Amino acid sequence: MSETWIIFIAEPDQPGWENRKLPMGGLTDILDEQWDYTSTGAKPKIGDRLRQFLQVEEFIDPKFPGSSTHVREGDWVISRVEEYLPGGDDSSKKAIILCYCRLDPIISPLEPLSRASQEIESVGGLGR
Repeated sequence: MSETWIIFIAEPDQPGWENRKLPMGGLTDILDEQWDYTSTGAKPKIGDRLRQFLQVEEFIDPKFPGSSTHVREGDWVISRVEEYLPGGDDSSKKAIILCYCRLDPIISPLEPLSRASQEIESVGGLGR
C-alpha cells in the first residue's frame, strides 16, 4: 500500500523550541506527522492551520481515557510546502511532504469530537 508522509516542521527561530522533545529527550522542530493513505491527492496548502486536539476532562469517555474530546484550529500556520517524490517503482511512499510552519496564535472555538473520531484516534488511525 502506498502512502504519503506529511511532516509539519517549525520554521527556524520560532518560539517554544525548548518544549518540542523527542521520546528519547532530544529536541526537534517536528510539530506533527500525518500519513495519507487516500488517492485523493489533497495536499496541505500555505495558509492552512494545524488542528489542535485537546482533552476536556468532563467529556472523557472511560472506554477511551487517553483520547481527545475536542478539536480547534491551532496556532501553527503552514508558511511553505516542499514535496519529494520517490525515485523508483518499489517505494512504499507516494510522496513525502514537508510543511514548514510559523506560530500565529488565534482564538478559535473548541468543537466536540464524535465518538467515532475518538475511537479512530485511540487506535492510531487517521493522522492529524
